[in-house]
Amino acid sequence: MEFKDKNYLPILVNDRVLTPDPTDEDGYNHSFEGTVKELGTDGYVIVEDGDGDCWCIEPERLEVLNP
Repeated sequence: MEFKDKNYLPILVNDRVLTPDPTDEDGYNHSFEGTVKELGTDGYVIVEDGDGDCWCIEPERLEVLNP
């Protein structure tokens, strides 16, 4: 499965990404820059924040930084 960000750029493990502002369903409280840790088999991207917490986020909501 290929994952693409909101700008249709490919998302790869170890990419730096910008997350969106959270929705009511998200567990995080604000947008943040994070590192892609895993491309989930369920269609989500696992992103680690600066505190070491990991979040499942839909790839089309992310933005790859410095592609």
